[in-house]
Formats: sequence, C-alpha cells, structure tokens
Amino acid sequence: MPATEIKHSLGHILLVEDEAILAVSQAEFLKLKGYSVQHVSNSLDALDFVSSGEKADLILMDINLSDKLDGIQLAKKILEIKEIPILFVSGYSDQKILNRVADLKHYGFVPKISSPDIIECMIKSALKLHQVEQSLAFREKELRITFEAMGDAVIVLTPEGQVRDINQKALDLLGYQKQEMVNKDITSFLFLIQSDSRVRVAYPFLNNSKLLLETKRKNELIIISRNGRETNVTETVSPILDANKNLSGIVIVFRENPETPVLVPPKDSESLYAKVFQLSPIAMAISTIKEGTYLDINPAMETIFQFEKEKVIGRRTDEFKEWSNPEQIQRLNAVYQQNGRLAGERMSVKHPDGKHYEVLVFSQAMDISGERFVLWINLDVTKILDIEGRLAKSLEEKDVLLKELQHRVKNTLAIISGLLNLESFKVENELAKQSFLNAQSRIMSMSKVYENLYQSEDLESVDLRKYIEDLVYSLHDIFVLNPSKIKFDVKLDDIRLDLKRTLPLGLILNELLTNALKYAYPNDTSGDIRIQLTQSNDHIQLTVGDDGVGLPESVNIEKGNHFGYELIRSLTSQLKGVFSSISKKGEGLNIIISFPIHQKE
Repeated sequence: MPATEIKHSLGHILLVEDEAILAVSQAEFLKLKGYSVQHVSNSLDALDFVSSGEKADLILMDINLSDKLDGIQLAKKILEIKEIPILFVSGYSDQKILNRVADLKHYGFVPKISSPDIIECMIKSALKLHQVEQSLAFREKELRITFEAMGDAVIVLTPEGQVRDINQKALDLLGYQKQEMVNKDITSFLFLIQSDSRVRVAYPFLNNSKLLLETKRKNELIIISRNGRETNVTETVSPILDANKNLSGIVIVFRENPETPVLVPPKDSESLYAKVFQLSPIAMAISTIKEGTYLDINPAMETIFQFEKEKVIGRRTDEFKEWSNPEQIQRLNAVYQQNGRLAGERMSVKHPDGKHYEVLVFSQAMDISGERFVLWINLDVTKILDIEGRLAKSLEEKDVLLKELQHRVKNTLAIISGLLNLESFKVENELAKQSFLNAQSRIMSMSKVYENLYQSEDLESVDLRKYIEDLVYSLHDIFVLNPSKIKFDVKLDDIRLDLKRTLPLGLILNELLTNALKYAYPNDTSGDIRIQLTQSNDHIQLTVGDDGVGLPESVNIEKGNHFGYELIRSLTSQLKGVFSSISKKGEGLNIIISFPIHQKE
C-alpha cells in the first residue's frame, strides 16, 4: 500500500478514521499544511501499513472504529510492531476512555470537535516530543547497560526512602526480585547491621533531608539477605541534590568484602491456643513472622481453604498453592512487604470440585513471650460480593447502552455538521453561507445535549447550567468576530432537566442568541447580551436580552412569519410554556420563556 508522497513534506501521517467525511476533511487540511497523508479506515489496513515498512512519522487515530479492534486496542498492537507516535482524535471523552488512553503510551488526546489548527499544533508538538524521546532513549540505554554491569551493588532511592531503581548485584545480595522492591520502602528489604555490635543500621536522613548533604561512607557492615546469608560490605551513601541544594534522591553503593558468608539460624516457635480462636466462625490462622510456619488454624479455616489441620501445622504458608492463584499470592505478599500487614485485601479460593470462596484477608503482627507471630483473619464475603456484582452488572449494562446511544447520536450530528461545512466551502453567496452557519449552530445545540449526557453520571437529565455555558461559549466563537465588542452576562441557577425538554430549550436559546448576535449590533457596535435562567416554585424561566437597536416596527415577533421566531413559538408550545417579548427602538430586545419544570403527560 504506497503512501501519498509530497515533496519537502513536513511529515508522513497515517490517518486512521472510519468516518469518510471526517477523514476527507482532516486529510485535505493536513495536505494543505504540507504533510503527506495516507488514510486507512480499519484496523487491518492500519496493521498492514505499519508492518509493510511504509514511512509513518505519526499516526492520527480515531478511537471508535467500526472494526474488531477499537483505536486503543489497535494502538497497542501497532506499538508492539514499531515505536510510532500516536495522537488520538476522537468524539469519546468520558472518564473510562480517558483512563484507558492514559494507560497507553501516546502523544495527546484531542476532542473531535477541536479546530483543525489545534490538531495541527498537537501534531507538531508530538513530532518534536518523539524526536526528543528517541534521543533520550538512546542515552538512557547506554546508562542502563553501565548500571547493570557494575560490580558493586547500587540502589537508588527517593528522598522518602522508596526504591526508585536497583541493579542486579544489589538484588543478588538482598535475595529479592526487582518487581518486589521497586516503589517500596527500602527498610522492608534491607537488613543492614554493624559487624561488631550486631545493631541494625538506621537511616535518620530519611526523616530529615538536611542530614544528608554530602557523601558518607561506612565500613565493617553486614547485609543479611532474605534467606539469612550474611555478606560483609562497605557502604557509600551519596545525596542527589537539585538546583536549590534540596535532596531529590539518594544513591547507596555496597562494595562486597571477601568474607565467608554466615547463615543466621532461625529461632524455634511454639504453638498458641485460645478457645475463642477455635470457636470463631471466621477463618483464622497463626504463623511465625520470620519463616511463615503455621502454628495453628481453626475449623473455619479448614472449611474455606480445604486444609486438614494435622497436615498444616509445622509447614510454611507458601507451600499451599493448590487452592489459590499464584499471581494473587504474589500480590498479597507484595502488599504485606510494603505495609507490614494486610487490611482487607481480596482473595479468591477455588476448590477442585469447583466450589469457591471470596475472602478479605487481614493480618496483625503480635508479640508473645518475646517471639513475633502473625494472626491471619479471612472474612468470607462470597454471598455479599455475588449480590453486589449482579446489581453492578445490571447498572453498568444500562449505563453502557445509554452512553453508546448518546455517543452515536452525537457522532451522527458531528457528521451532518461536517457535511454542511464541506458544502459551505462551495457556496459564494453570503446569504446562503449564513443559512449554512445557522443550520450548523442548531445542530451544535443538539449535539451538546448528548455530549453533556454521556459525560455525566446521571444519564436521564441534563445539567442546564453547564449546557448553557458551553452553548454560549461555542456561539460566541462562531459568530463574534470582535470579542471585545460583544460581552455575555450569564446568570444561571443549578437546574437539571430531562432530555426530551432540554433539546427544544437548547434550540430556543440558540435561535435567540444567534438573532441577537446577528442583528442587535449592526455596524460593529458594542453591547451586552444577558442570559438568565431561574427556577421559581414549579416553573423555569429563561430570559435573553440585549441593549442593541431593538426590533424594527415592521417585525411582530409574537405573530410574524419569520422562520426563526416561528420555530421559537413552536418549541415554546412543545414545552407547554408561554412566550413574551419587550422591544424598544434603540434600547434593545428582551424575550422571556416560561414553562413548568414537571412535564404532564
């Protein structure tokens, strides 16, 4: 599939968009700006294009593709093939979509209603950012090879003592995997003692950054690894200071001394019993804190985990994996290592016969006779979660269907607006152009209703305050050539209204504002347009006024046959409301719409 080449192209762009009208409009604009553009409409063609080795400096990607893959899934597959900057342009903007986009490496997200100039600006920024990232990635690779190849153990910390990075030599000394330590407190993994006194070495500068402003070195220290191996080391601690001499990081280097490692023998444990422990309907167990050896379990624990008490006592907790997913055990261990306890972590237990339990796991360390133990509490929440899950699924399915419907309506309106926009390019008559502009503004007023709905948690009513503010700003951008001349005075109560009546109200407001913007201030005169929305008892009142030239004496707004005012009167009747106006020549026009807040069928 050959790409469309342009001499001296500013960049080669792959446009992935399944809406033909929008694709043509975007492609033509970018070509006029000097870019080479190749358009594909589905995920298969996009993957073929990237796999073929065709040049693409940037991908302009729609999210809602009518294909097996949506734009986010497609982007993941493309990035597995080749590192290409991806810029999303989509009608979607709800929080779930934004969260999915945030989890993926991309170079920006632009709403589909944005102007072409904004999209071009984002493209330029993305291309520059990618170039810088490529340069930094090469430099980082060089430094990473050096870091991992060092013969000394190196740990990089945040000022608070969280592990930012660690090389393989340090992992070997401590006995952990990298994923277990990164972003965790170093004191949970590093057991460092003085060789003579056997006293643990503390890092006081983690609580006070002013205590570490220069490199410090200590000899005759011992690192005790996870499995008890002792290694004699020399420690060097160096601060990473920012431009203001504030601590922004810490580097710890351990140089191994050629000494024979010594294993620390574990201490013996003793069994603990209590009547309340045995009789409790909640599954509980007791284990040693160091080796993780079970000392006792109660009958409820035997039931949930299918343990036989005599086969459990004296064995380590990590030996019992048949009843649980190893990944969730690893997750629970990571949480325990980080926090020193579990506080309601969820866990699934599945028996060979298919029966399963959902439990919340709690742990609490305790001292008995000078020894440290852990009490494990497992709360069975299977039935509760099942009921909650069914309710949540039902609500989520309803929300998804409604949001999809609202998005499709909004997208359809955007396509219609795009078609009108394309046709308006061919029209030279100013009166005809104005008709196109009027139609686009009416479509926009309806589109914003659905945009407000699918961005809201309440899928059945519209926030009139937010909707009217959005509509006013959009009309201002379309019709006002000199923003310093026309100002809006907006006073809106917090009111929510159902979708059925928000649409006619929005069209009414659109007509009133466009008429004021076009006719109230001829010859580039200045003025104020007032919009007020109030609720009184059981009625909503919308007032739109201006201080312009007022209506000509020949125009009867309440009975005349002007299309805009006919539409306003008809829509007011649909709302079961009343329509009134006050106009004085040279003093402006005020129009009041009042209708009941509760609709009577």
